[in-house]
Amino acid sequence: MSKHHPWASPDKHIPIGTLIRFISAPPRYKHEEDRSPGSNLEGKLALVIDQCGSDSHQWGGVFKVHVGDTGDQFMHWGDFMEVVE
Repeated sequence: MSKHHPWASPDKHIPIGTLIRFISAPPRYKHEEDRSPGSNLEGKLALVIDQCGSDSHQWGGVFKVHVGDTGDQFMHWGDFMEVVE
């Protein structure tokens, strides 16, 4: 994939230990809806527990997170995260 695609997003810089909220990501193509972070994730809070590097999708990098209310841990793309101030 090329950074010339309009939907390509640079890796976000979210430090380990940062609280994030899952959000919908912007559309990639004309007439596409916002992209959901996944079923039951919209608005949930999580803690970034590792940075997994760049991703082939160019969706803001890959981060390992811990979701507090469920205890789940998984990797997810930065485009679907916003830092909670």
